[in-house]
Amino acid sequence: MKKITEISKFLITLLALSCIFFGIFYFLARPHQDQSSQPEQTAHTETKKHKETKLTDLTVIGLGDSLTYGVGDTQERGGYVYLLKQKLLKNDTKSVTDFNFGKTGDTTTQIKQRLDSQAEIKQQLKKADVITVTAGGNDLMHVLQNNFQTISSNHFNDSMQRAKDSYRLNMTALLKDIRATNSKAPIFLFSVYDPFYVYFPGITALQKYTSQWNKVAAEQVKQLDSTYFVDVERQLSEGQYYGKSKVNLKKSTNADLSQADDKNLEKLLSDPKEKNDYLSAEDHFHPNDDGYQLMTKKLYETMLKHKETWFKETQ
Repeated sequence: MKKITEISKFLITLLALSCIFFGIFYFLARPHQDQSSQPEQTAHTETKKHKETKLTDLTVIGLGDSLTYGVGDTQERGGYVYLLKQKLLKNDTKSVTDFNFGKTGDTTTQIKQRLDSQAEIKQQLKKADVITVTAGGNDLMHVLQNNFQTISSNHFNDSMQRAKDSYRLNMTALLKDIRATNSKAPIFLFSVYDPFYVYFPGITALQKYTSQWNKVAAEQVKQLDSTYFVDVERQLSEGQYYGKSKVNLKKSTNADLSQADDKNLEKLLSDPKEKNDYLSAEDHFHPNDDGYQLMTKKLYETMLKHKETWFKETQ
């Protein structure tokens, strides 16, 4: 009996020591666990706070030709300028003050002349936090229209070279004028595109000169601080065929410009059905609603890459 009692005492003592040991271990371990989980919780709180942070107001200025004005926008709300405003309101700012200074038909030189002569444009441009520009499309189209029948000849090559040199000077002057008016706001310049691609995919000269035109603009953009190129050339030119095989497209389209006289061209381009899903059936030239959505998407993606230039919480 005495032996059993001693064993019982030993077991009780062992149990008590075990409880004490695990109790000490628990209290020693708990602070360490709390500390390890605290940064994760803090990081989560900071991330949530960052996501909820929005600017009070952002001023966006659209300057350019008919693509900034929004020709082809079926709702007539201002094309990509309006769509960009909605995207910024959703993601980045509580309020957007926007001004659309797009004018149909303007060349690069004419856009600059408006900036120099119209006090309102210059006044609002000084206040801008973001500046978007579409320019160069009408410059290119004037050259193409004047030389369309000789587009594959040496004569056209000479004409294009002279026009390209002139365009380089005009684009440089426009961008420098914008930067002189506003030294801080980022400038986002859109590329031009080939609206005839799906009608004449075999005419590589059209694509060649469109790409050369964009190369000139992209080079000028690099000369200025906080100025960026938004490339929509291939996607707007090729429409629904972008990134896909174009074998069937080339078989079903007119690839011989020698047969496309003015009368045939007019008939071709008066077709009520547009072959490019991103261009307007009204004129087969300007973006439609989907086209402006694409422009906005590419613009916003470029803006996010350089968000530090316009998203400033000190505003």
